[in-house]
Amino acid sequence: MTNHATDFQPPIPAIPLFGQSWYERGFGYWTKRALISIALGILLLLSIVFIWAVVATIIEKASSWPRIVLLLLVIGGISWSHYVGFKQVRTRNTTPASNTAAGSAGLVTGAAAYGGSGIAGGLILIGQIFVVGWITANFVYSLRRYISPFEVRAVQQMREWFTQHPEVPNNQRPKQFQQ
Repeated sequence: MTNHATDFQPPIPAIPLFGQSWYERGFGYWTKRALISIALGILLLLSIVFIWAVVATIIEKASSWPRIVLLLLVIGGISWSHYVGFKQVRTRNTTPASNTAAGSAGLVTGAAAYGGSGIAGGLILIGQIFVVGWITANFVYSLRRYISPFEVRAVQQMREWFTQHPEVPNNQRPKQFQQ
């Protein structure tokens, strides 16, 4: 009598950026996850440095009442940025169809700043106030158990498949799908 349980191979869906590596969650998967988190962490640190430059300039150059108003505007912008950033990333992670392509206005402003436009360089610094929340949200979400809605959906599909095929022994399942 042959054991047919070893003949069963689940249909492992491929997800963007990770392919099928999410299934076994091996070294390649965790390396990609770590690189994504490190890159987002570096972006977050750079954003914080840029914001600090804006705040330091305000503190140094503005007089008493305008300084308070400008600092309150910066705090309001950062708070709004975090609210919108976390809301947007949470929505994207629950409904990936809501993903939209990023605009290119930032690239144009960056090119102008690189070309020597002081106004564009200042806009990049001020713009960090409104981008830091999105970067923070993506960094936080990169540290969660599943990095994308595609991975969540793939895991759910595999759990359903293993539920429908209880004959597959526990020791032949990846660790995340063992009972």
